[in-house]
Amino acid sequence: MKLQKGQTWVQTIKGSRNEITSFDIMFGAGKSANVSVDFHEKKSGQLLGSWKLEVPEAEESHYQHFAFETPVDNAMGKEYEIKIQTEETSEPTVSLPYTEKDFYGNGSLTAGGEKLDGDLFFLLNATSGFMRKLFMGFAAWVILGGAVLAFLVIRRKCRTENLFLVLGLTWGMFFVIFFPPNTAPDENAHIATAYSNADRIMGREAEDEQGKVSVRASDLNIPVMTDVSRKTFNMVYEKWQEPVNDQAVSYIRGRLGTPIVAHLPQTIGVVLGWLTGQGAVQTLYLGKFMGLLFYIFCVYWAIRFIPWGKMSLMLIALFPMSLELAGSFSYDCLVNALCFLFIGYTMHLIYKKEIVTWKDILFLAAIAGIMAPCKIAYIFVCGICFLIPKKKFRKKQYFIGCGMIMASGVVFLIIERMSFLYNSLVATGESAGAVEGAVGFSLHDIISQPINSLKMVFNTYFEQGEYYLGTIVGQSLGWFQVNISWVVIAGLLLLLFMTTFSSAQESECMTAKERIVVIMLSLIMIGGTVMGMWLNFTPDFCTYIAGVQGRYFLPFLPLLVLAVKNKTIYIRKKRDYGLAAAVFALEFMAALDVWRYIIK
Repeated sequence: MKLQKGQTWVQTIKGSRNEITSFDIMFGAGKSANVSVDFHEKKSGQLLGSWKLEVPEAEESHYQHFAFETPVDNAMGKEYEIKIQTEETSEPTVSLPYTEKDFYGNGSLTAGGEKLDGDLFFLLNATSGFMRKLFMGFAAWVILGGAVLAFLVIRRKCRTENLFLVLGLTWGMFFVIFFPPNTAPDENAHIATAYSNADRIMGREAEDEQGKVSVRASDLNIPVMTDVSRKTFNMVYEKWQEPVNDQAVSYIRGRLGTPIVAHLPQTIGVVLGWLTGQGAVQTLYLGKFMGLLFYIFCVYWAIRFIPWGKMSLMLIALFPMSLELAGSFSYDCLVNALCFLFIGYTMHLIYKKEIVTWKDILFLAAIAGIMAPCKIAYIFVCGICFLIPKKKFRKKQYFIGCGMIMASGVVFLIIERMSFLYNSLVATGESAGAVEGAVGFSLHDIISQPINSLKMVFNTYFEQGEYYLGTIVGQSLGWFQVNISWVVIAGLLLLLFMTTFSSAQESECMTAKERIVVIMLSLIMIGGTVMGMWLNFTPDFCTYIAGVQGRYFLPFLPLLVLAVKNKTIYIRKKRDYGLAAAVFALEFMAALDVWRYIIK
């Protein structure tokens, strides 16, 4: 349609990004013509940009570009108007093509006050300006954390657990914010479970007839985007602005078969979000934040309780992988935190506390009772309670009770897995995850083919050993997309190795008997983890055991490190402050790797 003299075309649009930098409009074929284009905010009528130009003669439709001198800020969700009119005094020579139907959906088109059915052909060019503000805000947070750490280091009168508090909050918040919901492994399943738990706590119907979790319509409107990218952050920012819709609807999936305590910290965050009327994104971030707080609380007391090996425990708890899981909906947050707390408190009973009371046994039983049902294989962490000297128990019943913690866990493990073990002994099933429909291994296959099974074990070590070492620290974060430099990984492993040296502050180490027990328990947990993935995840054509990740070894890694602590190398000076400063620097380098991936 030709642009008539004195006629104004108005296209309304809606901002879908934080900053609008420019826009393009399609003009039709024709002779050259002088036009004016104005860009207004619809609600206030404020003029944000004005252009006068000569549309060149063209034989076919083409776009004209209009750039703002200053980007239009805070544009998300706001409505704007693009007004176009000709300044020609003669017959019209330029046309404005438009669609026959309203494909845009977020605006309307009028020509001379008459509403048309379609929209102009236009391009809205925008940037994620909020990312710059987010980066600057977090940079200020890191500077504050660094300043507090520097103050503590200079004073040289700070407990190791307080150093962890500063480092854990500083970098834990980084992983909460810069790894949006659904970007941790299998996080969508854990989010669904936290939603289901929140429904139960609030007295709502938790699942529909198909077993799908009941949520608010706002919660269902969050796309499952697993990549840590600008696209995901744009979605998060856009959904942050949306109003709350409390209508009950069914979620995209059902819950995991875990007890409510497995996701309790995150569930509390979801309940708080629902009770205070927060949006879907805000509610998810509350869940992530509550998980981080729970993790920091447990590890803080674990470091405080443990009589020696404090820096080893702190360093493992600050691995990028540990912090990513801590700031996610995964039950690994709770499992890791409680395993560390169990190790720390049991070491306190073994080496420091003179008398073990019923309260100590009850405390350990409570931790084991919460931790074990989440991932039953880690019940063998509780085996270190047998290292508590018998003479420390005031009553014989307390010693028996301590042993029953471990015995009951093993019995529960056998009962819980009995059906699976029986089926695995007599038949070959389908692989659970590597390749859909592929035939997997059974326990009968593994036992009846010892040569092939040994070959699988050796191939796994040689082909996947480097991967396990890297992923236990955090070499691949998110859904294995964000790669952290091996400089960071090697640096953190070197610091962990240095914590095994004796010093003036920590000269204790395990006896030969204690080392044997700890190493045996660790081997059982390693074997159980590997065997589980062998039976559940590995297809029969695979030459190594698939699906095993380094993060599966985090809960009992402190035990292995404490077992190798020795007096061969002795450091006279206090090393805690130097190690804390080095950890801060390496975490900063890891954060740069994450940021570089986001903005690439």
